[in-house]
Amino acid sequence: MAAISGEAELEEEVNVPDARAHIEYEEAAAALLDGAELAPQLEGIVREDWSSSSFWLRLLPALRPRLRSAELRQQRDRLLALARVPMDGSALHERVVGACYRALTHTVAAPPRYGTDPATDLRGAGMLAPLQLLHFAERRPELLATLYAASLRESNGFPFMVVSINMTQLVLLALRAGALMVPANRAGSVYEVAHSYYEACFLHLYVLWRETQGASVRKPNALLAALRSWDARRGGSRPQRVVSCSDMPHHH
Repeated sequence: MAAISGEAELEEEVNVPDARAHIEYEEAAAALLDGAELAPQLEGIVREDWSSSSFWLRLLPALRPRLRSAELRQQRDRLLALARVPMDGSALHERVVGACYRALTHTVAAPPRYGTDPATDLRGAGMLAPLQLLHFAERRPELLATLYAASLRESNGFPFMVVSINMTQLVLLALRAGALMVPANRAGSVYEVAHSYYEACFLHLYVLWRETQGASVRKPNALLAALRSWDARRGGSRPQRVVSCSDMPHHH
């Protein structure tokens, strides 16, 4: 019996992936959004914030778009909750961040850290930030490669991961302002529309970068202000015109 028990324990250990094991978006999303225990984070989420919306949406709640199904509302809530989950150094979190780093750099090296606490690397967007980047890497790898190469240019590059986290923060703003509800109802998925919006923000960044030879991108604070302004015009004031899944090109 002891031998059988020992073999079972060994088999269980073998089946547990370590922090270096590859992970794809579908597995990561299932673990982080559907399989994770998000109850503590769900308790504190802010579902709506109409302060950046149009005058009429702020004035007349009856005009505000709504998610049509309980499933879509649950998806919205779980996205907002995941944004409150800090990176904790677990094997799952390490695998997701490592997969993002390998997709960008095409190396097997471990991703660098800014400090001793891994949670500080994803400030403001939690584990939603690397999950969105992983989706981007799998769905539109050519566009991502173009953006990452632009970020590395010596003369007019920009801090890619800082900008990426800012993009996720814009998604959260748009989600709370109701800007993603109409396309989410149409697509039947808050997850996919949120990811498409994140990627649309990156595409707009690339357009800004090309038009200004990188001048608008070198300072993250100025870039974020420009993107927030674009986000308000594109989403906050006109939810029905937000980029949907079918609007985004798969490469540039």
